[in-house]
Amino acid sequence: MKKTGFYIIKDKFFEDMPDPYLKGNKAGNRPHYYCFEDTSTGIYWMIPLSSRIDKYRRIMEKKEKAGKPCDILHIVKLDDSRESAFLIQDMFPITEEYIEREYTIAGNHLMLTSEHTAREIERKARKVIGMLKRGIKFSPTQPDVMAILEKLRERR
Repeated sequence: MKKTGFYIIKDKFFEDMPDPYLKGNKAGNRPHYYCFEDTSTGIYWMIPLSSRIDKYRRIMEKKEKAGKPCDILHIVKLDDSRESAFLIQDMFPITEEYIEREYTIAGNHLMLTSEHTAREIERKARKVIGMLKRGIKFSPTQPDVMAILEKLRERR
């Protein structure tokens, strides 16, 4: 797997980890961003993407108006020229066996090519993981990623 690449997740992952709040596969059409690997466990952290930009932009604006940082979301224009929302609050751990394939456009693997953007998303993601590990919830529809992480560790 290539860091900063986008991937399609196997349906089997969602069957094996039946969390009702995981952002599903959308029939193999939802790309997930490979953010970073926990090298001590070989577990990857993936961030689901959404094309519902207006919805997530409103959430970000509301947080910013309240004077709060918005580390749970990141909106960026990708190399396919479309804006995408990185749903950092919905990121989850996964192992390579659950990766179906690279997410491609016209046969090319979609990658996040801006190093600055990749660093910014990783900074937010590491902050969010730290909060998740302390039991902080960002929304009532948040997947239980610590339970998924535990299941994946047990299988290693």
